[in-house]
Amino acid sequence: MSDNLIHPTAIIDPSAKIDPSTVIGPYTVIGPRVTIGKDNRIGPFCIIENTVMGDGNELIGHATIGVKPQDLSYDDSMQSMVEMGNGNKIRECVTIHRSTKLDVPTRIGNNCLLMANSHVAHDCQLGNNIILGNCTGVAGHVQIADRAIASGLVGMHQFVRIGRQAMISGGSMTVLDIPPYCTAQGERARLVGLNVIGMRRAGMGRDEIMAVKRAFKTLFRSKMLLKDAIAQLEAENPIAPVKEMLEFCKNTQRGIASVRCKNSDSDEE
Repeated sequence: MSDNLIHPTAIIDPSAKIDPSTVIGPYTVIGPRVTIGKDNRIGPFCIIENTVMGDGNELIGHATIGVKPQDLSYDDSMQSMVEMGNGNKIRECVTIHRSTKLDVPTRIGNNCLLMANSHVAHDCQLGNNIILGNCTGVAGHVQIADRAIASGLVGMHQFVRIGRQAMISGGSMTVLDIPPYCTAQGERARLVGLNVIGMRRAGMGRDEIMAVKRAFKTLFRSKMLLKDAIAQLEAENPIAPVKEMLEFCKNTQRGIASVRCKNSDSDEE
């Protein structure tokens, strides 16, 4: 470690492994079982323990990473972990708790933005390029796939799954699974359409987007039972994004959020 990149008020556990290119700000505490990669910038008053962090992450300040979970059954002697990838931006007062399992850490992927006061609980699995808005709370065991967005003040129930490129509007309480590419909103989040803009930004072509639109209507706006709609779409040899939607729906444990109302196609865009 290079002393000129570590503020003299920072407290670093002797066992911590920190690349000399990483900057550590005033009054930050880095505890045991910590490995921090290259070119990270860790602001003031952060607490980091039981964490493996990749390269190029930025923690603005007052973030708490890797502390024990808010789970009354957790054994304090168990040293579970948080794993964080590269290029993440962790804003003020974010909390990320370590898992309740030794073999599966809480995971944050690459290039995620966790805005101020957001919380990621124990055993959560977050993919890449995810955005959590201010004060969003993600309860334990939640899975969030790549490029999903949760706006401010969203609450996610334990074990909920959020699909790839799904988008949840601010203030929504998410108690059921939100399939890939869908948008959801409401006091109890319901599906209201598709994240077409997000799909375009991710490079999906017109044919792919149209196929996802047709699948959405069959799955969630037809009068068929969900299992029958899935069977019909599977028989049509669907393209990859539609297959992803179908597999997501087939594997739900909590159930899929229902459609709030029938919107026009323009509402899906």
